[in-house]
Amino acid sequence: MVRGKRWTQEENELLREMIKKGMSGEDILKSGKFPHRTVMAIQNQMRRLGSFDSQRKKSFDSQIRETEIVGLESIVKRYVDAFNKICDKTDYDKVDLERFRIIFMAAWKYRDLFAQYERVRRVEEQIKGLQKVVEEIKAQLTRTAETN
Repeated sequence: MVRGKRWTQEENELLREMIKKGMSGEDILKSGKFPHRTVMAIQNQMRRLGSFDSQRKKSFDSQIRETEIVGLESIVKRYVDAFNKICDKTDYDKVDLERFRIIFMAAWKYRDLFAQYERVRRVEEQIKGLQKVVEEIKAQLTRTAETN
């Protein structure tokens, strides 16, 4: 197997920027930024950079943000969509398989978390109802004390 020249740090940074913009290997090749690279070399380097990036320890604190809780029906739809995509694919790489595994495990765990969330939400609603009743009783007692 003939190997091309090593990728420089500058090339890797430029490639990462282009990947972040959503460019495919073909798009990157057509950009002319890597004149002595083939589409296969670019795609292989994209994969390598992806695996190196995933191996690096990252802090996700800045990337994780509060979001709206979606219902179980929405999660089931996403699960079915991922399942259909995996069934439609004819060839897989390790990244695809890991991505699907994560989706299926997350959907499975979400079911339990959502059930707990719903229980907590119902208890909070009951507490608010009880607080309202307590306030009404206090107001009634105050009115009764004022009339006596």
